[in-house]
Amino acid sequence: MNNDSNAKPINWLSREAVPEHVSQESVHKLSTNENPLGPSPAAIEAIRNFAPALAEYPPTGDGSLRQVLAEIHGKGLTPDHFFTTSSGSEGLEYIGRAFLRPGDECIICSPAFSVYNWAAGLQNASLVDVPLDPEKLTHRIDAILNAITEKTRLLFLSNPHNPAGTIISRDDMERLYSELPEHVTVVSDEVYIHYVDDPQYPDSVEDMFQGRNVVMLYSFSKAYGLAGMRLGYGIARPDLAARVAAFRRTFHLGTLVMEAGMAALQDTDHLQESVTLAQTGRSWLYKQLDRLGLHTWPSQSNFILVRLPVPAYEVAVRLLDYGVIVMPQAKSSMPDCIRVSIGLQEGNEAFIVALEQILGGTPG
Repeated sequence: MNNDSNAKPINWLSREAVPEHVSQESVHKLSTNENPLGPSPAAIEAIRNFAPALAEYPPTGDGSLRQVLAEIHGKGLTPDHFFTTSSGSEGLEYIGRAFLRPGDECIICSPAFSVYNWAAGLQNASLVDVPLDPEKLTHRIDAILNAITEKTRLLFLSNPHNPAGTIISRDDMERLYSELPEHVTVVSDEVYIHYVDDPQYPDSVEDMFQGRNVVMLYSFSKAYGLAGMRLGYGIARPDLAARVAAFRRTFHLGTLVMEAGMAALQDTDHLQESVTLAQTGRSWLYKQLDRLGLHTWPSQSNFILVRLPVPAYEVAVRLLDYGVIVMPQAKSSMPDCIRVSIGLQEGNEAFIVALEQILGGTPG
């Protein structure tokens, strides 16, 4: 491992993180929770079909995409319940601009997605941190309620949580909503919702129809395999959705982005194949990590958080020599943990083989 303080920082988001002696064909990128199957073939075909139209401006609005979103989601939702964005991160920015003013407070639960902080900072709002339970890595509902003041405007909840993979149950959300003041809006970040199979997972759309102040956030970067297109969307009451959408630019989504998104939404077979792959791989990895005696948390996402008996950064660096990229969690204040995305089975197996050799002291 390179301990040179002048060495270039490792970019765990890129395949270029692996050393030059490792062929790119053998790299297993398990660091960014992407869909290893790639995008829907229908989305790729849509991109090909509409590429010749790139000389023309896209539609000024997103009505066609919101119509498809409403049809796919069902549950009585209409296009007016949706707003679309260039990525989930931009969605968080718009939400911050719509709800926060200087001096307002918003609650996060660390470890948390850094964009929550950024979105609040853009509005000169104050962050109030209510860390997860240090052992279970679950949200502490009573602590969240105790942290709310008359200045609180937003409560950012990652559900399933990244990087823990844990969820807030239906009962806990009901308890939270029952005591939540009217001036607080919940931002339910549900970008990993497709991978959930726990029956205790809450139904935020139903909560919205029950009159709860909630804005849901979703992404095409995970199960839909369109991370490179930068497309996200949200669901909220029509008045709140319009409030967020007011910050969009004209032509805020390109032609290929919208067409690929609509095609991906309608290819339910590819979505189900992607979800099944992740859930099956997740079960397999849990068995292997348990065999190795490693501590994990119950993930409802397409990744697993793993606690290691040695510094996680060092293990992550050594894994690069095997062509395996994972995400060390020092920035999340968990220096003994790595987050590993569920990949194709060959990638999952390569990770376990390499990890077992590293932890067992076997030379790579």
